[in-house]
Amino acid sequence: MRKQRDRELVNRTTGEVHELWEGDEGTDPRRNYSFGGRHGQFSFERVLAMLSADSGITGDAFRVFFYCAILTYKEGGATAKEAAEHLGLTPQATRRIAKELAENKLLLVADRIGRTIKYKASPHIVSSLSGEEQSEQAAAYHLPTVPGRRAGAKRRA
Repeated sequence: MRKQRDRELVNRTTGEVHELWEGDEGTDPRRNYSFGGRHGQFSFERVLAMLSADSGITGDAFRVFFYCAILTYKEGGATAKEAAEHLGLTPQATRRIAKELAENKLLLVADRIGRTIKYKASPHIVSSLSGEEQSEQAAAYHLPTVPGRRAGAKRRA
């Protein structure tokens, strides 16, 4: 049986919050956060703007965006045909959605082979790069706009 240690949840002097879990004597008290697979980060502000009712982005468009975003870091991007097959949408609808997202710079053209376009996510929204790499990528591309809100549009009070 483990010994209980008398320890406050918050250090009153420094304000530091202690984790409730404490390992046995001689074990590393840090948590293991390696869940396998690649991890990424996304901009809460931009994704919330995409999710808002007046953004002009449909549920299918959001699904196409995130499918391409995930494949940006797995395979360098995705074509509309690949997205359509995975998401159960028609290739025509997926091409139209990807084109709209690319017009607003939410998706970027990663590669073009003949008429086939491979899309990747804007580094301003989703990234799996180091801070320095993400900064370089973001500097190379314009900020995305949400279709329902054009740049320069006035916000409601």
